[in-house]
Amino acid sequence: MPARVLVCDPIHQDGVRLLRHAGCEVTERPTITKEELLSEVQDFDVIVVRGRTKITAEVVSAATSLKAIARSGVGLDNIDLDAAKKRNVTVVSTPGAPAGSVAELAIGLMLSLLRQIPLADSTMKQGKWTKAQLMGHELRGKTLGIVGIGGRIGSEVARIARHGFGMNIIGYDLVDVTEKARQIGFELCSTLDAVLEKADIVTIHVPYSSSTHHLIDDSKIRKMKEGSLLINTSRGDLVDGKALLAAIEEKRVAGAGLDVFHDEPPKEDWERELTTLSGGRSVCTPHIGAQTHECQRLESLTVAQEIIKLFGA
Repeated sequence: MPARVLVCDPIHQDGVRLLRHAGCEVTERPTITKEELLSEVQDFDVIVVRGRTKITAEVVSAATSLKAIARSGVGLDNIDLDAAKKRNVTVVSTPGAPAGSVAELAIGLMLSLLRQIPLADSTMKQGKWTKAQLMGHELRGKTLGIVGIGGRIGSEVARIARHGFGMNIIGYDLVDVTEKARQIGFELCSTLDAVLEKADIVTIHVPYSSSTHHLIDDSKIRKMKEGSLLINTSRGDLVDGKALLAAIEEKRVAGAGLDVFHDEPPKEDWERELTTLSGGRSVCTPHIGAQTHECQRLESLTVAQEIIKLFGA
């Protein structure tokens, strides 16, 4: 019997075609609601999601035929992993697919802050010529501190920054990355504090979990060099956003480049203020790290290949 696959969020059609070519019965419901999912999920062997759909314990319980959950993307924080494990449901994702896309955005946020590109563009659109006020800085020669340098994205950021821009790279990770450090050419720090204290720019590339909630809290932000920048393209709650806002307003931190937030879209006053800081102190994008045609296609194809492998289709 062919695998019955429910696609709950929009994915690239090349992955859908690959599944169908392999004999899977694919149903696409890219706008399915929680209520609809709960009433229909029992008919499927596989659920495919991106970030919108939440696979809660309630959904897993209702999915009586469920054998696998496939996440087209990196983070698994929208899937109840404990509930899946109790039901012996396999969970797969595509951690390697967004590496290039997210790494390039992280570098883009750094450039945008250092060269004040969004501010320059907005003033030009207002008919102003603010050249004298837009003296910037270069990436070359700056020290980039990468939190989570052992992961695919962190390593790719290190490679681009080191070999493309001539930055000095330092990094911290819980896993042994000695060989990567030798290959790419970066310095390993034994503690997170050491990275924060030395880096001109800090960029975060670690998974979100209860243990990494507010990994960069007020005490950590106070260890950052005065005038440094913080980049976050991983998950919003890795950083204490209120503490970051205070640090920028007090000029302890020069600015932030953010693609992820506590609420998406931001709802609370403090977070809205963080995203709208004047003077180029923040550059913010609406969680577009993996929003490239190339990345979406690769994620979709990788998900399809994982499903085909599981079911021997």
